[in-house]
Amino acid sequence: MLGTRYYGQISRSTDGGETWQVTAVPSIEFPFVTKLANSTDYPDRVFTVGSKGVYVSPDFGESWALTSIPSGFVIGTPFFLDVEVSRANANIVWAGSGMNNSTNQRSLFVSADGGQSFSAAKNYTDVALGNITKLASHPTEPRTAYALFSFYGAPKVLRTTDLGETWQDISGFGTNMSSKNGFPDVAVYCLYVRPDNPDIIWAGTEIGIVESTDN
Repeated sequence: MLGTRYYGQISRSTDGGETWQVTAVPSIEFPFVTKLANSTDYPDRVFTVGSKGVYVSPDFGESWALTSIPSGFVIGTPFFLDVEVSRANANIVWAGSGMNNSTNQRSLFVSADGGQSFSAAKNYTDVALGNITKLASHPTEPRTAYALFSFYGAPKVLRTTDLGETWQDISGFGTNMSSKNGFPDVAVYCLYVRPDNPDIIWAGTEIGIVESTDN
């Protein structure tokens, strides 16, 4: 098992939780809520994320190596950083903290080689956004991923189907202050696409689960 505490501290147990070994030392480089991600296709390969980039462990947290992302990754605090391994292709890894089209441009980043290298995705430009709350992926479409936001009167769920070349607001806000398709104007914290029926999408919000049955 792997367990986490604040600021990137990760501990590893190989005896069912009887004993633990700290494998990563805490640092303010990491978000307060430590993030971990992996895939059942490669269960020993684990990812975490800090302001310098994405850390990859090939041995289930026993050792870690940094894949550096030098610019456009984090602005200010790393609190909103997240990392997501594609549910459809374990070699596709998403990471980032938000989208900003300004002097200090910030983008989400995607890897197609299991985290060995990352490239910047394009930003959504219809409205100004910023910090994400979470990243999510599709169970059967490797090029599809989701960026979640919690800004008042603005898009809450962006979807890309081309590895970040373009983004669509599926929460229905667009440039309006309210949604055209019934999505509530509340904070969104997670998203799950059903593998048995991908037209069903569940979004976890501050008022409960919001469901779409038509993709």
